[in-house]
Amino acid sequence: MDEQFDFRALLLKLQDYLSDNDRRRLHFIVGDTIPRHLRDDPTLGGTLSLLESLFDQAIISEQDFDYLICAFNEIHCYEGVKRLQGIFIYFYLF
Repeated sequence: MDEQFDFRALLLKLQDYLSDNDRRRLHFIVGDTIPRHLRDDPTLGGTLSLLESLFDQAIISEQDFDYLICAFNEIHCYEGVKRLQGIFIYFYLF
């Protein structure tokens, strides 16, 4: 598979670590960078749309996802931070 597919697969897995409150916090913390209708939809589908919006705006990519690491850190989703940092290391070692 390619890097983008692997990164998107990880983003799907990260959804398992987010509670409903984590999703609300994530939507709030990135609120100024996403459209209002996405900000107001903290469901799984809304969160995936949020991530897609970040891709579309080139805020995150499979090579640069520091923004997402910072956001997960701010909402105290440390397992998500750990997983993102792990894939960062994987992409740059291989």
